[in-house]
Amino acid sequence: MVCFFNDLLKKKEFEQQIKGQIEQTMKTIKVHFEFFKSRLGGKWDWTSLMGPDKIKVLQHFPITQFILGKRGEDIEKLWRDFYELYVILRKPILTNSEIDNFEIKDIMPYMHVFSKHIPEFLRNLKEKNLSLRLFSTSSIEKKNHNQVRLFFGGTTMGGGIKGKSVVHDIMEFENRQLYYLINNTPQEIQMRNINAEDKENQDSYSPQPNDRHSF
Repeated sequence: MVCFFNDLLKKKEFEQQIKGQIEQTMKTIKVHFEFFKSRLGGKWDWTSLMGPDKIKVLQHFPITQFILGKRGEDIEKLWRDFYELYVILRKPILTNSEIDNFEIKDIMPYMHVFSKHIPEFLRNLKEKNLSLRLFSTSSIEKKNHNQVRLFFGGTTMGGGIKGKSVVHDIMEFENRQLYYLINNTPQEIQMRNINAEDKENQDSYSPQPNDRHSF
């Protein structure tokens, strides 16, 4: 998808015409999507598609409306085939014919595992009444997404200025979150400021990634 959007960004009519057409097409297939200019450098960026939204795009987005000719047809077929592959791998039970479809002779080297090893895995799992969907790594991907979001949402971009690695800062903050959870520590701390006239002003404070606490 990145290559597809980058190709469209190079066209002169992108901002005046293509941008709105793509956003409207995404709206038609019920996917929230928009192009926007990043704060750093002013380059065009777009909404990151995750989970169900990405599946909808692979299944329904009309590539040939934006890239004409055989190239557009090939890209659209690639997206549809990838969607079908996703659906098959998500099935709890596979038929022998569906497994055999993985055994394709004319295939690129980097796809070797799909044609030469996945069928064997599927057959072994089927004998044990299991399926490949049971071995999803979505939870790991979600954790990685949260950590990346924490990094880019903090003030340690570029490595920070404290002499510690970004990974160290992320894990340190995550460790504090686990401590709060295990020890039932409130996520908000009530702070009281008392002025000279003995009037109390309460404000709430939420722990931030770069805060330092000792336990």
